[in-house]
Amino acid sequence: MAPIPHRSRVQLLAAREAPIIVILQRKRAKLFHVITVDTEKHSINEGSWFRGQLYALDSDVSFDGKFMVYRARGADNQTWSGVCRLPWLKALVHVETPITGGGYFSGPSDLKTHGWDHAGKIFSTDDIPFTIERDTRRHFGDELAVIYGRFERDGFTRLGSNSGEEQTSTSPTYHDDGWGRRPARGYPELQVRYRGYFNNGFRFAITLDEHPNLLVGANWATWDSGNNFWVARPGIVEQYTLDDLRRGTPSFSLDVDRFERPPKPLEEP
Repeated sequence: MAPIPHRSRVQLLAAREAPIIVILQRKRAKLFHVITVDTEKHSINEGSWFRGQLYALDSDVSFDGKFMVYRARGADNQTWSGVCRLPWLKALVHVETPITGGGYFSGPSDLKTHGWDHAGKIFSTDDIPFTIERDTRRHFGDELAVIYGRFERDGFTRLGSNSGEEQTSTSPTYHDDGWGRRPARGYPELQVRYRGYFNNGFRFAITLDEHPNLLVGANWATWDSGNNFWVARPGIVEQYTLDDLRRGTPSFSLDVDRFERPPKPLEEP
């Protein structure tokens, strides 16, 4: 029997006001790839390959889909937060060893940072078209502050007051009522529930209320700016219109495992 090939783990970031989806592909344990997709034309832009770790739950894409704030850990085990122009990771803003890190865009012209406060200086350039300021609503030690800030901005609401209690460190640990978002009337509700920190990461359960089997085995899911539904599966990204959801078949699918790191590093603009 031929060996089963390893499939990439994939995370998605959707621009709030532009037809852009950012794909963060973990090709291997410490090899990441940044890709952007036009959600209307389905044009694909490959960007940086990065040796280290990109923390998708601490990252976000700007409303216009042109910039990304991210938290990273390099091959030398050093961490930093940065702001880049997609699909490249070249930092326009760079902060070494933040306490937690990352951030989210609370508006078209406002980036809220998380855990950058102890840095003596933020290095930036003149072509950053938004303000950068600390998120004062959340404690810098809250490791889920960025993802929950994104949920609130995108219109997710709490499905209940219960956030659960920790039970173990090797299995789902929280009974969280979760968050839900229905982008418009007549659309199903995407529900996201925190399950705890185990297997070296923060884990969430994702469901689509009227399509219980659609997200089985999926890594992540989100709505884009045009109310299309995007699903990340191992090695695969899929787009569903509302009609596609009713049929149960995506109208667009991208096998990200077809992408390979070039022998020589790409020159970033």
